[in-house]
Amino acid sequence: MANFPFWRIKQLLIFLLIALAANFNYGFSSTYLNTSVDEFKIFLNSSYSRRGQVLTESNYDLIWNLFLNCWPIGSFIGACISPILNDRFGRKIAFLVGNFFAFLASILQCLAILWYCPELLIASRFITSICMAISYQSCILFLQECSPTNLRGSFSFLSEVSYSSMTMVGSFLGQEYILGSHLFWLCFFPVPFCLLFTLTLFLLPETPKFLLISKDFEEKAMKSVEYYHGVDSDAKQVLEDIRIEANCESSDSESSTTFQKLKDLFIEPHLRRALILSIAALANTIGLWTMLLSSTTFLEDANVESHIAEWSSTAMSLVYVFGTITGGFVIERFGRRKLLLTFTLLNNLALLAFIFFAKIHNIIDPLKYGCIGALIAYGYTYGTGVGPISWFISSELVPQKHRSIAQSVAGATDNIMVTVSTLAVLPLYDVIGSYGFLILYSIPSSISMIFLFRYLPETKGREIHDIVNELKNK
Repeated sequence: MANFPFWRIKQLLIFLLIALAANFNYGFSSTYLNTSVDEFKIFLNSSYSRRGQVLTESNYDLIWNLFLNCWPIGSFIGACISPILNDRFGRKIAFLVGNFFAFLASILQCLAILWYCPELLIASRFITSICMAISYQSCILFLQECSPTNLRGSFSFLSEVSYSSMTMVGSFLGQEYILGSHLFWLCFFPVPFCLLFTLTLFLLPETPKFLLISKDFEEKAMKSVEYYHGVDSDAKQVLEDIRIEANCESSDSESSTTFQKLKDLFIEPHLRRALILSIAALANTIGLWTMLLSSTTFLEDANVESHIAEWSSTAMSLVYVFGTITGGFVIERFGRRKLLLTFTLLNNLALLAFIFFAKIHNIIDPLKYGCIGALIAYGYTYGTGVGPISWFISSELVPQKHRSIAQSVAGATDNIMVTVSTLAVLPLYDVIGSYGFLILYSIPSSISMIFLFRYLPETKGREIHDIVNELKNK
């Protein structure tokens, strides 16, 4: 008992390391563009003027949109590659591959700034997005398959805590008075951390579920359980629960290839139901990308002063972090279903409030600051329940054999939705203003909430085989 507090701290640090390894660069790269837009415009103009070319406004918009929107496209590709690596080589190898090549791509971004080469900057960002998607998928599998059942939700929340923290750091460092006017150092910031996390991943054991179910390495699986759960844990009982999960999925099919597992997702009713639920949950997350990348622009469009708009975007990132910490503390008390549905509703209301204030400021100008309050409420409600649960819920609805492919398909579908929305939102905003949010985000979110309310089971404190059996019997 004397070592109990020490072990709990050590366990938390292990899972926090896993979360940061995937989300440090991922979160940072998602937001540093939001507050350093003007400096990147100067960089693009300077790059082409050095070649004797004049960059017109339309050409700039084309290049900027390509730079901005290559991220979700790359994430889609990474999500498709992820199950091949995770199922064939293991979660650890996939994690290492994603992080190592993201490290190399981060170096290329720095070189692109030094060499005034926008094409290399776009290519390196594209490669980073592919690698981060692979690492992120591996991270969720690690957090889900290594956590004790009673802490699975809280530890899975660490992924969003680390991601949100780095979106805040990216938004803050992108400020003109911090690193926003020094693009090389802004792009260099994640490089040493990428290397550090890649090296530390070598020290982690493979997940016990992959070792036992996919490789039948019982002794290694036992050591893995003891590493992640503690030497005083009932490792034999944990392995027994894993075997029950393996037996649960052996009756589904004898799938061995990625294509066969993909086919199962659409043929087996309970897997198909789990996939639809996962996609429905992720439909509520697509609006965050727009806010992370362009909230400053939307606030300025509502006549909010530029410096206030920049700091408001950073404030949204800050409360997003507070939201994820809040959710991590309460999820094992209130459960996934209640937390997800409640905060998805509140998140939607915050978005509607932003639409209202963005429109009414034309009549009563001081009400434009209501957009800031709505934006901050959006960040907090998203972090407390919407984002974290939506991203790991797919892993709690399917057995181990199909977990990676189900997570990948749900993630790839989300990236398609994100790509379409981010490409459409600015042109639509120019035409109908903030009502574009209603069409792209609020209405789809409302539809998904109805489906989740009807079909989503509670997964708190339950073994995966128990959840899968419930979906089979529905």
